[in-house]
Amino acid sequence: MPFDSSAQDEGNNSIPLDHFYVKPRHGSNVIRRALRNFHFGLYTGLGRTYFKTQLNEFGIYQPPGSLPEILTRSSANRYTNWVTDVGVDSSALGSYTVANPGTANLGFKGHALNIPLAATVHYEFNRYRVGGGYSYELMSIGPLHSNIMTDKISDMKPTNPTGFIRKYWGMVGVSFYRWNEYLFTGDVEVGSYKLKSNFNEAQVTPSTYFNLGITVERNLSEYFKVYARPAYEIKSYDLALPKSGQSIHYNINALYVNIGFTYSIPELPRCFLNECHAQINHAHGNKEYRSNRHPIYKKQNPGYGENDPTLIKYKGKNKRKLNPY
Repeated sequence: MPFDSSAQDEGNNSIPLDHFYVKPRHGSNVIRRALRNFHFGLYTGLGRTYFKTQLNEFGIYQPPGSLPEILTRSSANRYTNWVTDVGVDSSALGSYTVANPGTANLGFKGHALNIPLAATVHYEFNRYRVGGGYSYELMSIGPLHSNIMTDKISDMKPTNPTGFIRKYWGMVGVSFYRWNEYLFTGDVEVGSYKLKSNFNEAQVTPSTYFNLGITVERNLSEYFKVYARPAYEIKSYDLALPKSGQSIHYNINALYVNIGFTYSIPELPRCFLNECHAQINHAHGNKEYRSNRHPIYKKQNPGYGENDPTLIKYKGKNKRKLNPY
């Protein structure tokens, strides 16, 4: 077979295809891929707790100028500060019984102001989310008013009305509606709480609590969201009366409006070149990066680089440059 020199020259002079095609890109590592769907958040807000108790088994004893005390059927003792930290009054019983034990419809109700500060974490998949949180909450209790005989029974004012509530909870939720840029998610929190500081923890037995809310959130960027969450909380506690074997049951349901934010760890590392103005996910060599032009608080779409309606060349010191890029 004759030797074809031109074919050999063509093969020797051909340009390898890897000069034209980027090698397979390496983007996020295993840890980033595992964490990308976790959202870490903080929130605060305002709440109102509705204190309510029925005292049908008890009576009211109230000397002039003093706060109402609790009487029981089986004990000669009276009880003071019977909202947060019960004290025993063993002094001689006078003629100041306003309502005898067993008086119908005897009860008290009032309000408290709540200011929570909480940290949360949840995992999102499809329309669903599951997570939990921890909060420390300031609660200031106002006066409790009697349901009956308000002309004779004074308001009950706790000796130390301001204290804290500590909470732990688990959460499940499902997103059910989107309106423009706002996503609506219904969620339920179930957890435990402790009444601290101004409450006598040895006397208090708190219930499990349930918190039902709707989270309305908006993306400010791919990783940063802000939200508002109105919620209603159902909980109660029993306050033991010393030396009597009895307790007072309180319903302390609450209404909250909280505001907060969540942040998720980006799957791709941030571009290391300060001079790089790419606004989309891009590669340097065979490694993929996200843009370094996007602050976490700016709305963006990493697919086509949406960042700001004002172009970079019209912003800041670039206004004075002949070639801002």
